[in-house]
Amino acid sequence: MTTTDLDADQRIRRAIDVGREFLGVDNGVLSYTGDGRYEVIQTNIESGPYAEGGVVDLDGTWCRHVVETGETLGFADATATEYRDDVALETTGLNCYVGAAVDIDGETYGTLCFSDEEPRSDPITDHERDFVSLLAEWVGSELEREKHYAELRAQNERLDEFTGIIAHDLRNPLAGAIGFTELAREEVTGQPAEFLDRVQGSLGRMESMIAECLMLAKEGADVGERERIDLEAVVRDAWDTVRTRNATLNVDIAPETTVLADEMRLQRLFENLFRNSVEHGGSDVSVTVTGDTHGFTVADDGPGLPPAVVEALTAADVENVKSFGLGLLVVQRVVSGHGWDLTVDSSADGTRFEVDDVNAAEPIHEDLDD
Repeated sequence: MTTTDLDADQRIRRAIDVGREFLGVDNGVLSYTGDGRYEVIQTNIESGPYAEGGVVDLDGTWCRHVVETGETLGFADATATEYRDDVALETTGLNCYVGAAVDIDGETYGTLCFSDEEPRSDPITDHERDFVSLLAEWVGSELEREKHYAELRAQNERLDEFTGIIAHDLRNPLAGAIGFTELAREEVTGQPAEFLDRVQGSLGRMESMIAECLMLAKEGADVGERERIDLEAVVRDAWDTVRTRNATLNVDIAPETTVLADEMRLQRLFENLFRNSVEHGGSDVSVTVTGDTHGFTVADDGPGLPPAVVEALTAADVENVKSFGLGLLVVQRVVSGHGWDLTVDSSADGTRFEVDDVNAAEPIHEDLDD
């Protein structure tokens, strides 16, 4: 088993073992030193106050010097140094010590130290101090990474709560408003009917925007496990879900062409491309989808996109894409989430979205089954 097969706790424990072996001492400890206390986070010590989870007064430890100065401290025999009368010698019983600060995001988290009750016959060298410093820096990087992962997980949980609020607290009353507007529209004619048509259109747009926001919350992340999707089937399913009016769809996809993708996200991509073609190309626009094992294209014969939109999509400029509508942002997020390549060409004769390298990576679950 390599270090890449281990989780963060196991890798840190392995670092402690490596340090002990390198220095030839009995103990290795990763500590947290906030709030004037010394809390043992990981160690090989199995019992006593310095076992894992133990908490002692920082002022009674050798590590307080490291925390105060930020410098790596090391000696083979405390009694032969200026620390011979230090309180830590009595409270810890440790004669041999090497410790370095562990920093996270520029702040001192604690220390990584190695020690022994018995003095070491050989002095602690600069090379050994540097080694412990590097080891402490590596441990800090591991802890920092885990902290950021935890923060990301917390953000995702808050995002899930937010999307739940959108789905429930906004969609439910909106559905009621749409329903009652449709009923009222059947009972009136003339100008009131025209007003209700505008209300109905606005409510429909609100429903679409809410749906797109929910999609963005899910589709902004990288795609994990994928499956083989029938490309033509998902194209036709997407077309059926969009209000295409008098638009026409032409499909020219190689037989039995499949794409490694998340099926729902792939369908959302086609839905938003079709909706974009119809909204900007007119009710009688013609949309053509071609594809093979390398990728697919969605082209229309509409008036074309503004150059600023094409530039924003090509440069993956999220802020500018967002300003031109959520639909194209969904397209960009789905493409980037799969790790695909997107090319956009647009002129007065129409617009062409080309997605490449759709089968460049094998799905995770297939690798595991081999």
